[in-house]
Amino acid sequence: MVFYKVKILRCYNSPKIVTVTAKNSQQAVRAAAADLRAEGVTDARGIEVIGQVKSLRG
Repeated sequence: MVFYKVKILRCYNSPKIVTVTAKNSQQAVRAAAADLRAEGVTDARGIEVIGQVKSLRG
């Protein structure tokens, strides 16, 4: 498992950047979508993988 930084584009709010754990970038997008559904966010326009995170420190 690897950490990915993901940007969530929203209609009415500024973009949200989250860190998710996944095997590849496609699963990172799916994990971000699942997080959005769990939070009840309905105004998302897109999900974009920014890149892989090597360390969560600093």
